[in-house]
Amino acid sequence: MSGISQWSRYWARFGGGRTALLSDTGDRTWAELEHGCAEVAAGLRAIGVVKGDRVGGLMRNAPEHFEVVLACARLGAIFVPLNPLLTAVELRDVATDAELSVVVTDADFVPVLAPLEEMVGTDRIFFVGTPPAGARAYAELRTHGTVDDDAGVEPSDPLMICYTSGTTGRSKGAVLTHANMEGVAASAIAVDALTCHDRAIVTVPLAFTGAGVSFAIPFLRCGGSILIRHEFVPSRVLDDIEQRGVTFIGVVPVILERLSAEPDFAERDLSGLRVAKCGGAVVPEHLIRLYIDRGVDLVNAYGLTEGSGLNLELPAHDALNRLGSVGIPLLGQEARVVDAEGRDCAPGDTGELLLGGSCVLKEYWRDPAATAATIRDGWLHTGDLATVDADGYFRIVDRSKDMIISGGLNVYPAEIEAVLSEHPDIVEVAVVGMPDERWGETPVACVVSTDPSLDLERLTEYVADSLATYKRPRRLELRDKPLPRGMSGKILKRELRADLLADTAAER
Repeated sequence: MSGISQWSRYWARFGGGRTALLSDTGDRTWAELEHGCAEVAAGLRAIGVVKGDRVGGLMRNAPEHFEVVLACARLGAIFVPLNPLLTAVELRDVATDAELSVVVTDADFVPVLAPLEEMVGTDRIFFVGTPPAGARAYAELRTHGTVDDDAGVEPSDPLMICYTSGTTGRSKGAVLTHANMEGVAASAIAVDALTCHDRAIVTVPLAFTGAGVSFAIPFLRCGGSILIRHEFVPSRVLDDIEQRGVTFIGVVPVILERLSAEPDFAERDLSGLRVAKCGGAVVPEHLIRLYIDRGVDLVNAYGLTEGSGLNLELPAHDALNRLGSVGIPLLGQEARVVDAEGRDCAPGDTGELLLGGSCVLKEYWRDPAATAATIRDGWLHTGDLATVDADGYFRIVDRSKDMIISGGLNVYPAEIEAVLSEHPDIVEVAVVGMPDERWGETPVACVVSTDPSLDLERLTEYVADSLATYKRPRRLELRDKPLPRGMSGKILKRELRADLLADTAAER
């Protein structure tokens, strides 16, 4: 067996009675997960799914997600996780691009299924749980015997097409292979010392690469267990840490903030929580100290869909003495920072981050031009601006597309955000560039604050000692609701810019 479905087969033999998945619909042992994988693979084969066919998954977090992924792996089919936040129009675009042949979903998504029904036919859409009247139940897939091996599947074969979140434009399908999954699993298991005794909790959609690939895949490989939740509820996550044996969580900084804001956080028992891995943004110092004081190793990580979701990580012991760093390349991976001519930058100089090694995508789905533009000479061009120090530790400066050029000077929003995030009244912040007749562009701070009277004058005073004059926000936009975020948890700055431009136009 060459594909990743060998993992469930292995753990079914060498720990079949141990728990693989926990959920509100019941827990499943490794033996049960392997049997489910084998039956679903047989069911998909019975309806004509062959190697290379695309199988879409549009469902709330559920054990069936893992059955379908492993079943596709066993057949050599390609799983396409569909973002549950998309509209019917957006789903149609993704489904059309991927040319789906089958969809597994649940009744929650009936309102947006019309374009998928038109594409694959209602008889090839299967519902987890109770199906709507006249629809086919997922259980039907488990009535055709089993497929117990993955003969013909090679490490270089595609396993998933993960569509990018589209924060900078149209989503593209990143093709990730079985070898990519082995690579990200090996990287995570090594750096986080994961074993079959670890238990993770997932609260964000498994359709997101950060949850479904770089977080969950290593646990399938190491034989640990995954506690599946439909949504993030701070009090319940704390309950699960205390009562369900959770040792590992993967989050973005705002989630850590929300956990710590629970009224009884100080009294909660976090002794079983071994690691909190944080990505998507730099973790503020006060959060690092808060969790370290509670005995939790907080690690900062960097990854992107095209790199299988995990590429650099800062060990917990370096969290405070290398604030703002995302660490070093993980096992089997490489990273460089290069200038506009492709030459390696000197330590401390800003350039584009390039990635190489086992986690780099195979290609963009049916988009050779985008593939050629992104993968050059074997290196993945991330579009992220970074520095690397003399010790080989990397720091993300900003997205190249987010960089602001004000009066001919480069201004990096992430640097401003890092300072503002430490303000005691600021809950969320994003800095974007807006057109300016004198300077070309100027930074605007979009802020969610606990103090509705916060104004630009006070904000300028706060940053005066930390930011040069040209880096200081020239405008403050207070928001009374959370900033918009994409499927990876990152703030959608293009939406903020669009709102600001619309407001500016309306004022004229």
